Amino acid sequence: MRPDHYKLMYEFVKWAGGHSHITGIALVGPCADDESEEDSNLSFLLVTDKKQKTVDAILYQFQYEAIEQATKEEYVLLTSLKIEYASGIEADFGVADTDWLHRPLEQGLGDLLVQGFKVIWEQEEMFDDILKAIARYAVELENGAL
Repeated sequence: MRPDHYKLMYEFVKWAGGHSHITGIALVGPCADDESEEDSNLSFLLVTDKKQKTVDAILYQFQYEAIEQATKEEYVLLTSLKIEYASGIEADFGVADTDWLHRPLEQGLGDLLVQGFKVIWEQEEMFDDILKAIARYAVELENGAL
C-alpha cells in the first residue's frame, strides 16, 4: 500500500471510531493487499445503522484534505462516494447497512472482493458472513463455475 494511502486510512479510521453509528470498516479491492503498490484508489466499506448520516459526516466532517471533487451513487443497499482530495489521492467510500453483508455476491462485486477484503475495525464480528461468501466465490471462480 502506498504511504499516502496509509496516512488517509489511519486518519479515517481514527475519525470513524469516534462515531457510534459506524459499526465496521473494511478495505476492499487491490488496496486491501498490504504488498500491493498498485496505483488504485483506496476503497473503504463502512457498515452503519445510519447510512445518510454517515455519508454526510464523511463529506462535511471528516477533515483530511480539501475535497476537489465528490460523486455519489445510490444502489439498493449501498451508497458509494468517490472523493478526490486536493493532493490528488482518490478514495471510495461504500456506505452500507448490515443487510448488505448478507446478500449474495454478484459477479462484479465478487470479482472486486476476491481481489482483496481486509477488516480494519469492527464492533462485533459482523464481517463473518461476507468473508465466507468471498471464500465460496473464490472457489467457484477457480473451478470455472462462474
